[in-house]
Amino acid sequence: MDSSGLEKMRRPQPRVPRPGDILVAAPSLVDPNFRKCLVFMLQHDDDGSAGVIINRPSRHTVADMQLPQWAARATVLAGGPVAEDSVLALAAADRLPEYLQAAGAPGIAVVDLDSEADVPPIDGLRIFVGYAGWSEGQLMAEIARDDWHVVAGTADDVLLGDAESSWSRVLRRQRDHTRLWSTLPMLPAAN
Repeated sequence: MDSSGLEKMRRPQPRVPRPGDILVAAPSLVDPNFRKCLVFMLQHDDDGSAGVIINRPSRHTVADMQLPQWAARATVLAGGPVAEDSVLALAAADRLPEYLQAAGAPGIAVVDLDSEADVPPIDGLRIFVGYAGWSEGQLMAEIARDDWHVVAGTADDVLLGDAESSWSRVLRRQRDHTRLWSTLPMLPAAN
């Protein structure tokens, strides 16, 4: 194929992430903080980008934290390398009283963990220790470099099932080359 043919095969513009999308770490991204991770996006605007890693178990447990009784059944995950001394909780918006909710993403609400509300335990509550964050323009530069692939996310990606199986579950439903990533071993070069 000559160079004129290659020009016609331009890569499409990368998709700009929105709250509710998932960033899939490309197999070439070897940073141990993000190797084979899925980041559920909560913010992407002129101030920067933020989300939580949804497929990393945490070394912390609910018992380690001072949480309201209604959060006792929560699953704790490692949300990212930023502010690892902070926690953020997410739950299905339709299962959460409005007075415990803040804006999140479609179908998901950020949960007010400081509330001493008298509610029954909330099923499906996910608590994230730390988060993933990027300064203005940083994430788009990483996406343009092919470190991340942006896919549509769902509330189920965050709230249902085992966090460790979510990598394959999210990737298998894709209709492009990222679908093949679902079967990659942790270290492809070692295979």
